Amino acid sequence: MMITQELSARDFETRRAVCEDILQNIPVGAVLISSDEAHFHLSGTVNKQNFRYWVTENPQEIHQRPLHSPYVTVWCAVAEFGVLGPYFFEENGPRTMNNVDSVGPPDPVSNLRPIKYHIPKHESLVERQLRLKRIEVAKWNHEFWTNHNLKFIKEREAYKKCLFDKGISTVTADQMSEFYKDFLDRNWKTHMTYNFEWYKKNITIIRMRLIKSFGINRYSIFIHHILFVLLLYNIYLSLTLLKASSLSKTDCSNEKSNTSYFHLKLSNGRWDSRRMVKTFDNVIIAEQEQSGMVCLATQCSVDRLHSIVELAKNWNGSISTAIYVAGEELYYLQDYIRFLRRCYRSVRQTVTFHLALPANQFPQSTQSGFTTDQLPCHQDPIIVLSNLMKQLPETLKRWRIRMPYPQNHLRNLARLNCQTHYALVTDIDIIPSIDSAILLNTFLSERPKCLKCVYVLPTYEVHKSADSPKNVTELIQLKSTGLARYFHMEVFKLNQMPTNFLMFEKSSKKFSGLHISHKVPKYQLYYEPFYVSLNNVPIYDERFIGYGYTRNSQVYEMFAAKYQFEVLANIFTFQHSFASQKKKSNYREIQYAENLALFTKFKKEIAARYLLSHYL
Repeated sequence: MMITQELSARDFETRRAVCEDILQNIPVGAVLISSDEAHFHLSGTVNKQNFRYWVTENPQEIHQRPLHSPYVTVWCAVAEFGVLGPYFFEENGPRTMNNVDSVGPPDPVSNLRPIKYHIPKHESLVERQLRLKRIEVAKWNHEFWTNHNLKFIKEREAYKKCLFDKGISTVTADQMSEFYKDFLDRNWKTHMTYNFEWYKKNITIIRMRLIKSFGINRYSIFIHHILFVLLLYNIYLSLTLLKASSLSKTDCSNEKSNTSYFHLKLSNGRWDSRRMVKTFDNVIIAEQEQSGMVCLATQCSVDRLHSIVELAKNWNGSISTAIYVAGEELYYLQDYIRFLRRCYRSVRQTVTFHLALPANQFPQSTQSGFTTDQLPCHQDPIIVLSNLMKQLPETLKRWRIRMPYPQNHLRNLARLNCQTHYALVTDIDIIPSIDSAILLNTFLSERPKCLKCVYVLPTYEVHKSADSPKNVTELIQLKSTGLARYFHMEVFKLNQMPTNFLMFEKSSKKFSGLHISHKVPKYQLYYEPFYVSLNNVPIYDERFIGYGYTRNSQVYEMFAAKYQFEVLANIFTFQHSFASQKKKSNYREIQYAENLALFTKFKKEIAARYLLSHYL
């Protein structure tokens, strides 16, 4: 029998009023559980009390069903903490809640709801073991969160008292969020241990339930391993989020608040002669002291710093790195160097960093955000840097494209901070062959000191699709297949021509070990090799800024001062790209023209300084 009932407009108001009365009569702190049951017959019908048709008109339909058909009763409940059930009861089974688990109200400290587990009348050994295991895990879980929450409440009150002592009577949500984050940062190891134990215990429970439900015993170890692998991945995700902790601390903690990662105070530093660039030495110092005979001095803008990873790995010695950083780049540069030092041992141990800041884009703050702490170390450093640079303001991005890059300021800054007798000055993307520092230390320590000897490392271009060459043999093989060529071979041959690469390759094949292949017989204009020298060589002229004549002006002066350039064998440097001839942009054309005019004047100055009868 089905009942038809027409709903009127007042029915909705009446229903709402009844619900509001019920809510008003519920005691404070009580748990409201709304439950119901339904009979599902095998014939496809459902008992009339729990089956509804909602239509706009009386359907005038008759539903026929057999009397006393077999059915299953389903019970379910809804509460603020979630859903209870569904629970299934056979037709002739008991209609009571004595055969299900009972859930109590939340504990006032742990916030966990106690569960009273049902004991079946004919409980098997497997069922008993499962029930006892669940009780054990629930007790462990309750004890952990009780202790954790008591500690949290105690520290929260201490934090509020600290703010009150500072004259802050009303604590804002932002101030409390700083405490919450700080608390998690300091307890992440405890949470890591808890998560790992929680997964272990629940894997055991899942395995026991499978055995109970399906009698799976033969394959239980295999299933255990599958579940363990899946849950390990969940642990990894949880810990990645948990350990996404900046080292920023609240004002009431013993640690410093969100400050600079660098040893840097903007009011200090050293201006250049024209007050265009301000430099800062040793903002981050390598863990290993500079030792040996030679140090690598390199420089770059922030967007090219990723090359330091391969450079440090190959060089295997002390590195002095000068970085040109403008405005808000300083914020992201600190995060990136923090990532590099955390993830790459060679960078942390061997690289010391220095900064050069432009006067017209001077940073306003030295703060760092520690935004890379959550990143796993397998992240590609190129992608990490690219993502950071995307966050720069658009105005700064446009400025960077046209900025007059002070290469010679940076070269001087890096080289003068080398504490060794010799230095190899390169650009950040010029990568030395493997263990170059070790080879050069041995070579220079065994060679008589020569005040005006300069040792050239031949430089090649290696196609980006090729692996980095480990030695001269691999380099020559790449060259024979078209995957390597002389540096700037297509762009500007005069740049490296006096090095004589064929003599270098021939000498490297003929004799093993690091040795002098040949001397550069005479100077040719525009020659600018990468070389190792004593730190008595002339400094780079800082009037040359931007594109053109920055390095070869210094080499020009060295030849005028009668330095002897000697090419080394079985050692080299390379760049991971094939440089191509491109049309210079307007701003580069302007920089080039200005530096060309300055170079003409510079040559006259050098001729007068070194009493030359003529200049090239």
